[in-house]
Amino acid sequence: MHSVLVFPEPRFDETGNSYLPEFNAEKSFSLLEIASQDRHADATLPQLTTKAPCFTQGTMILTTAGPRAIETLRAGDLIPTRDHGARHIRWIGGRYLDPRQLDLQPNLRPILIRADALGPGTPQQDLIVSPQHRILVISKIARRMFDEDEILVAAKHLTTLPGIEAIHPENGVSYWHMLFDKHELVFSNGSWTESLFTGPQALQGVTESARREIFTLFPELAQLDYRPCPVRRLLNGHEGRKLAERHLKNGKPLADKI
Repeated sequence: MHSVLVFPEPRFDETGNSYLPEFNAEKSFSLLEIASQDRHADATLPQLTTKAPCFTQGTMILTTAGPRAIETLRAGDLIPTRDHGARHIRWIGGRYLDPRQLDLQPNLRPILIRADALGPGTPQQDLIVSPQHRILVISKIARRMFDEDEILVAAKHLTTLPGIEAIHPENGVSYWHMLFDKHELVFSNGSWTESLFTGPQALQGVTESARREIFTLFPELAQLDYRPCPVRRLLNGHEGRKLAERHLKNGKPLADKI
């Protein structure tokens, strides 16, 4: 006798709210994998990744019409960027992770960046992002360490700093991706952060259906030799943690006015 686990994929209505489709026992389902299970083992969920940068539901993104919650945005909306003026969103998508998924995979838990944690007025209100979401750091310390005033650091590499920590939302979390023609910096809750970066690792962090949509819009991304250009230098984990350590030691903000 075999047990069958059916995992519904959350869907999103026209307002951006997530819901689980009703199970229909009359329908047929595709087999994704067969997992071994002994009588003493705990049931597990399919492995997810956080390689893609994501905002969380409720994040206020600056648009040409003023700040709007990310879940209300649609492809075609105009978003002011730090480098290239207002740009149209080409694709936007989201997924919901329930509390059980966050229990089993703590690496999926979002990072809370409290108001003023990066510097006075930055962010202007609490900002919650996925662990891999990169934050723009502007500082003299960055210049001394990496010869660049502005660099991008993953939120999870800043958690040694006051006001920045991983959290476990009791109702789960909805992650949202936003894609432009190029990698861009957008103003989110009063802080400059990145849009979806189309590197191979980041694209592994979105669902298969989302990848298909993105490849339809940008077929060049499916080419093996495609190498996207990041909007700023991307620090690796060692570099990001060292930068945070230096800022903590010197008591300097990560969003400085140089």
